[in-house]
Amino acid sequence: MSKKVIKKKAIGGVGDRLDLALYHQICADLWNWRMDDFIREMEEGKILGFVRGLHFSTQLIYAIRELIQQQAGLKVDWGHLLDKSEKHCSRECDIIIHNGERNRWNGHEKPIMDFKFVEQENVVAVISCKSYLRSGCIDKQYVTCMEPFVKRIWLIAECCEPGHIRGIKRQTQDAGYQNFWFMYKWSRETGGQESNEAGWLDFVKRLRKLKA
Repeated sequence: MSKKVIKKKAIGGVGDRLDLALYHQICADLWNWRMDDFIREMEEGKILGFVRGLHFSTQLIYAIRELIQQQAGLKVDWGHLLDKSEKHCSRECDIIIHNGERNRWNGHEKPIMDFKFVEQENVVAVISCKSYLRSGCIDKQYVTCMEPFVKRIWLIAECCEPGHIRGIKRQTQDAGYQNFWFMYKWSRETGGQESNEAGWLDFVKRLRKLKA
């Protein structure tokens, strides 16, 4: 079995390094579980994929809240969007960047689940999160279903298969996602990894351009 390999490109500037601190905190945790998945591929008792995906999106919510905390009025949550009539809701949104919610489920000082219902006019952007992406596995229907509620629909993946990045980018554009990023490349065959610091910095830059 090959050893874990993490390649890094030199990133300059104190500001970049401060923004990358969050990235490395998230990736350190994700990489650990991803390698465990590789080592124990044929064994039972692995963490459920849905739970892994929820953990990823939750870590991103915490990070985004910290990154845009100075942008007055913007909130970051998990939930549904309500249409203008408040008769219908959107598909589940992994991450909603918004100005304020209509209601919440299990809202508490220390909630187990804090799920928000956000009115359509209060949404700024929606980010769909995927745990692992390969070319040909893009959810095209998600954009179609979400466009009546929000125009700014982004996609971010924990990891992508090396050699598939170009195809994934083309397919996300064809599907209508406004932006696409991934945290790192990960080979399902060898377990090899490659970080994507530049992608994270672009993600942060675009987040900070959002306005309430």
